[in-house]
Amino acid sequence: MLLLGVITAFGGTLFFWQRGTSAAVPQSLEQGLESEERESKDRPDLALEQDNERTLDPALGIVPRERLIVAQEYAQQLLAQRASQRLPVGSLTQTTWVERGPSNVAGRIRALVVDPGDATGNTVWAGTAGGGLWKTTNGAATTPSWQSIDNFFSNLAVTAITFDPKNPDIMYFGTGEGYYNADAIRGLGIWKSTDHGVTWTQLASTSRTVTFQYILKLAVHPVTGNVYAATRGGLMRSANGGTSWEKVLGAGAGAVTDRAADIEIGADNKLYVSMGIQTGDAIYSSMTGNAGSWTNLNTPTTSGLPTTGYERIELACAPSDANRVYAIFQSTSDAVLDIFRSNDGGATWTTLAKPRWENSDDFTRRQAWYDLSIGVSPSNANQLYIGGVDLFRTLDASATPVVWQQTSYWSTSRTSSQYVHADQHAVAFASNDGNMAYFGCDGGVSLTTNAFGAGNPAFKLRNNGLNVTQYYAAAIHPTLPNYYLAGAQDNGTQRYNVAGINATTEVSGGDGAFCFIDEDQPQYQFTSYVYSNYFRSSNNGSSFPRITSNDNGSFINPTDYDSKRNVMYANNTAGTMFVWPNAITSNVTRTVALPTGTGNITHVTVSKNQDSRVFLGMSTGKVLRVDSARSLTPIYTEIRAGIGSVSCVAVEDGNDDHLLVTYSNYGVVSVWETLNGGAAWRNVEGNLPDMPIRWAMFDPANSQRALLATELGVWSTDDLTLGSSIAWSPSSTGMANVRVDMLRLRKLDKQIVAATHGRGLYTTDVFVTLANKGAVAVNNAFISSAYPNPFVQTLNVELNQSAATGTTVSLSDMQGRIVYKAEAKTADRVVKLNVPGSLSAGTYILTVRDAKQTATRKVVLKR
Repeated sequence: MLLLGVITAFGGTLFFWQRGTSAAVPQSLEQGLESEERESKDRPDLALEQDNERTLDPALGIVPRERLIVAQEYAQQLLAQRASQRLPVGSLTQTTWVERGPSNVAGRIRALVVDPGDATGNTVWAGTAGGGLWKTTNGAATTPSWQSIDNFFSNLAVTAITFDPKNPDIMYFGTGEGYYNADAIRGLGIWKSTDHGVTWTQLASTSRTVTFQYILKLAVHPVTGNVYAATRGGLMRSANGGTSWEKVLGAGAGAVTDRAADIEIGADNKLYVSMGIQTGDAIYSSMTGNAGSWTNLNTPTTSGLPTTGYERIELACAPSDANRVYAIFQSTSDAVLDIFRSNDGGATWTTLAKPRWENSDDFTRRQAWYDLSIGVSPSNANQLYIGGVDLFRTLDASATPVVWQQTSYWSTSRTSSQYVHADQHAVAFASNDGNMAYFGCDGGVSLTTNAFGAGNPAFKLRNNGLNVTQYYAAAIHPTLPNYYLAGAQDNGTQRYNVAGINATTEVSGGDGAFCFIDEDQPQYQFTSYVYSNYFRSSNNGSSFPRITSNDNGSFINPTDYDSKRNVMYANNTAGTMFVWPNAITSNVTRTVALPTGTGNITHVTVSKNQDSRVFLGMSTGKVLRVDSARSLTPIYTEIRAGIGSVSCVAVEDGNDDHLLVTYSNYGVVSVWETLNGGAAWRNVEGNLPDMPIRWAMFDPANSQRALLATELGVWSTDDLTLGSSIAWSPSSTGMANVRVDMLRLRKLDKQIVAATHGRGLYTTDVFVTLANKGAVAVNNAFISSAYPNPFVQTLNVELNQSAATGTTVSLSDMQGRIVYKAEAKTADRVVKLNVPGSLSAGTYILTVRDAKQTATRKVVLKR
């Protein structure tokens, strides 16, 4: 585990955090900081370390994420089979999810590329850390729109994107964030498209090899077409489009370490590579890229570069000057060591002045190991942007000293033209003069059209529809239909209170975690920051003052709240439980000892059937029933001994003897059921593929039916009584096959909200019987005919009555993803669908919906 000192920003106060074990925080930065304001933004290293512990295969000690490929293929087989089946009315397999956004909050962007086929600069590709690959074709529009490229990619950290300069229809993207020490969490290699990003195929040569678990940068040589991948297994090169690879630079192959951080290609096609991530090495250059051809640019005594005291190095080449190269070095204390400029292709280097931030010249706040970006204007080798927490530019990098201007401020108002979210990772210029530029950070994408012009550049958020928000948890209001709270990675806790996909409000900061709304007194609401740091609102969510300051527990701390007795229960330390006895009015908390050998709490469920009863899932695989949980001496009963980390204990309404217990580890039986309070258990994993299961929920009206939140969307069964031969089915229509962390139910109307880790919130009313869904009913006679079927481009949809206002017609693929949608004109009987040429041939589900009825029909697209 990495040890970090934390200072950041909350309520307009700036703080600072670093990787390391002994560095002190400058006293000038500590003055005036109050404990309740220490909400650190974005700790992906700790979040992934926790997830690693919860999902690793116990037999292997690693997280075998490649098994998701097999799981995804199996899910597709089930969906294809289902297309020809007649399903029971009301089956949970027909669950349809509605996206709720947010529309204004995005997540971490690791890669950003402007499409070379669009001279306007409006088409942009973005690689997100938790939401896969995205594309916009109107990036500069007042309200841009983003499209998720593939359902499965929502489970991938897309960290690098590149085009083949000789043939822009050929694209590659790489997966796996490799900047921090969470070695068991990894990507799934490199993916390739030969049709300009319409379809993608995983390169088999990268799918099951350690070398390609972390891809930090990709590049294609403009002359040879060779593909280069900067990986944590060395600099790899493919001369055949990714069919096979060879290591051309790394440990034992001309460098000290295998950890390649960056690769850039100069205007003369010379290659520059920086080696070293959390370890020191050097910058290397080569004209051929061949093994044995690389020159270490740091070692010559006349180079001007250091040889010790640094780790990661970020590079940039000037497109307009083959001799101009820039490098930013991260120091071993995680600050910026120095910025360097070369005027002779890397032979010699000059140290540049660093930007100032308050009284410091470290513009990364000692986060240079994590957020560090640099980009040079396409037309002027002296104009460049650098990024750490905020953005800085210079209009003349040849000056002595170089003058830097801070152009963005993450602590200012989001409505300010100077606002760009914190933690910069990518720069992409979209115009030849460099003035149109996109920036990727932990808060999505921003754009300026005056990057190097006079005055201050004005930035605009480009996040509309870029829903890659990584939620850990959600709460649903007991009476208000559109009110939710959701705790997000790096984006605090977001409050929803408007129907549809709309903007949210951040009510508490830092990394948002578990949150709750009191079911009896909803004026009391709770959010949490990492560990056992909780906020409470007593005014219906208008404000959330911080109540507890406790850094015990897990990073995202398992918690549950008893609305009847107003008690909060959570993990504390190994062998103890955190208890907040009167959470709505008191600030007093306590810790209670657990039985010896039970480990850490990984899940908490408060029983709604038995007063003061709590079920605890443990890191040791055990499940404890806790009676008299509010007392100083609770009564513990071990009701299950298992293997792995318990991710959920679901309790049937009215029956504490009927439980579903899930495990989040690969390589274990992941779903167990008891009908007698734990005296006997049966395996009900059935046909589920090997993937993490994160949450379970019974149908409150029929406990033989259940939903599971998994690494690949939501799965369901209509009959738990089948035991080991149970059939689970993907039930994610309308939702990407994204990781789902939590399901919550509103008792009043049975609406379910799903917190996804990469695609925001979704809701469904699948537990509501058709008779109780108001006037909306399934009426397949609503579609009189759909012709021709199969169709080539135009599909005519004839209705049995004139279309009412708001009638929509859509096509969904067999994954349940809506790929085309149109609104019928009022009074039309025939709706013509002209589908885009980019839509692949195959079977689709046609859906027509108005305020009173919905109808579906299977159609086939031919090409």
